[in-house]
Amino acid sequence: MAKVVLITGASTGLGERIGNHLAQKGYIVYGTSRNIEGQKKVFKTLNMDVSNEESVGRGIERVLAEQGQIDVLINNAGLGIAGPVESLLTDDITRVLDTNVIGPVRTIQAVLPHMRDRRTGLIINISSIAAEAGLPYRGAYSASKAALDRITEALRLELAPFGVQACTVQPGGVRTDINKNRLKVQLPVTSVYKKTFDRTYELIDESVSQGLAPELFGELIEKIINTPNVDRLYRLGKPLEKFSVILKRILPVATYEKMIRKHYDM
Repeated sequence: MAKVVLITGASTGLGERIGNHLAQKGYIVYGTSRNIEGQKKVFKTLNMDVSNEESVGRGIERVLAEQGQIDVLINNAGLGIAGPVESLLTDDITRVLDTNVIGPVRTIQAVLPHMRDRRTGLIINISSIAAEAGLPYRGAYSASKAALDRITEALRLELAPFGVQACTVQPGGVRTDINKNRLKVQLPVTSVYKKTFDRTYELIDESVSQGLAPELFGELIEKIINTPNVDRLYRLGKPLEKFSVILKRILPVATYEKMIRKHYDM
């Protein structure tokens, strides 16, 4: 039987492209989002809200009822946020953490009893290269993805005795709809952060609009699914994005921070 794959956040962008690729390769793919049913997709659609525990439970139960198994869970649903830490709304931070951290935990908790019973399964959490550094005006987003990375590391250790694997995929800039959906702090013209934030936000948008083609990630995900022993982390981005992670590790803190401030004209 073909492997059954469940993807969250599959209505557009990265999740949709991954779902398209896997479905075309013969996998049984369920793409989820809050209101995806009725949309014309090449994969099966399933309404599921990762911020609602009951919705997640119903979604997992439906897939198991129809297919009898879930072989791969891909936690892709995510929400961006940008703004000075001083100006972030706590409700917005809560919403981002609920989508990017607690949401994946909900789906993992719902699917794990099934995977453990079968002593097989794979959980792929879509994180971000932004998890590796607290970049200016992206502190909350970076924190949410860093938290997801650490949860994944813990999962790998906890699940090893049961034959279930977990890994993180860290994309750099990818051409998706995240710019349109990102939460953004509206700063008054008198804000001391206004000038540098506006400049930084332009660079954030640019990194997405000029980012990698999302189709590349379908190929990577298929490769991971077919790897007997998955690595902890897979990073896919432009050379400079990946090199920035290395620079943070090897440069003195003051040198690295000076470089970042210069890049963002701070």
